[in-house]
Amino acid sequence: MKLKKLGALMMTTAITAGALAGCGSSSNGAAQNQSSATETADSTASADAAESTETAEATESTETTAEAEDVNLKIWVPEEEVDITDQMVKNFDAEHDEFNITYEIAVVGIDEAPANLETDADTAADIFYTPSGGVADLAGKGLILPITKDFDTLAADLPESALNAVTVDGLTYAVPFSPNTYFMYYNKDLLTEDEVKSLDTIMAKDLGDGMYNFSTQITNSWYIESFFLGNGCTLFGADGKDPSDCSFNDANGLAAGEYVIDLATNPKYLEDKDGVGGSAFKEGKLGAVTSGAWSAPEFREALGDSLGAVALPTANIGGKDVQLSNFVDFKTITVKSNTAHPLAAQQLAVYMANPDNSLLRYKEQGDVPVLKSLADSDEIKNDIVSSALNDQAALATNQPSITKMGDYWDPAAALGEGIYSGEITKDNLQAQLDALVDSITGTLTE
Repeated sequence: MKLKKLGALMMTTAITAGALAGCGSSSNGAAQNQSSATETADSTASADAAESTETAEATESTETTAEAEDVNLKIWVPEEEVDITDQMVKNFDAEHDEFNITYEIAVVGIDEAPANLETDADTAADIFYTPSGGVADLAGKGLILPITKDFDTLAADLPESALNAVTVDGLTYAVPFSPNTYFMYYNKDLLTEDEVKSLDTIMAKDLGDGMYNFSTQITNSWYIESFFLGNGCTLFGADGKDPSDCSFNDANGLAAGEYVIDLATNPKYLEDKDGVGGSAFKEGKLGAVTSGAWSAPEFREALGDSLGAVALPTANIGGKDVQLSNFVDFKTITVKSNTAHPLAAQQLAVYMANPDNSLLRYKEQGDVPVLKSLADSDEIKNDIVSSALNDQAALATNQPSITKMGDYWDPAAALGEGIYSGEITKDNLQAQLDALVDSITGTLTE
């Protein structure tokens, strides 16, 4: 067990509460010292100097030690964040004498962590990353802890959308650190700044033999929604909180589905399944591809100055141009509810998302900070990738965070798979959309 030294002003706290809390500050000792100094000032100048010297010497020589709380923490992070997380924890430990932290960092993806927590909460990490879209579900199941300690140090610097995404019944259950959505990269040698504003213009251009114009992931339920939401459909109501509402099968949804069918059957389209779209883009064989900030390093390396990044384009769906609107949520840091060290875990979770660490994560990993003070800085604004992400986040739809959201993913992916394979056609699309809505809400058969 590591011993941490406390200064003289901490002595009163250490004596009265050290066995309970380790270290903290107390005003009593400071008040007593000030009273003594005031009485000394009433004496002669020489006596004052002598007594002040004695007091100073006594203060300097008075030391006590208190045992720091032994804290064992398991932390799950994506593979690319292992090294910077290791440094974050070391820095945190150096700033917190009250804790003696032993920690274990394991590689678990942000999308995998929630399921692993549900499988075995006892062996799960104390601190882990999760998308904000799953926060309400985890909170409703009692698996994560409200973040109350130190969160106020960040709250004023967070946009309202980020706060809303992690707040359930008035309690904050996660610490947001980066917007999580995708936008569009394009090759400036193949498409112009004006052409990338419209998906129909992109698809109409002749890029030559062996070339593709556009790639996204209609077989992925985190991508296909952009056509439906862009054309005015709603998922769980306008505010994303009505579990009985999904309008993907109305007239707007039918028009969106027909547009996706036409896109999937166009020879100039490349489905970005298993990363083939990204690979073609890096090889210079693809005009534009949807992806997020995580792809920036490899795309920059491959295309250099030819790399462009913008918000998603418009699409002419049902005879009108609409802005594609995808989900936006936030990457967050959470604490499991049955952690043995809730105070230290909460403080560390907040610390990992503070301005210094958010800027470090941005420089090392490309995760654009959600903190307003950083997002508005010239360094972020002058980055084409950060600008594209922020522009698209403003056009996107907040991913619903209600528990029912878990019923969306598989049916929506199945719809995309059916369209891409050709099993879903314009002839049976309406029936397939009705089945989709029924699977998501269950309301059509109740």
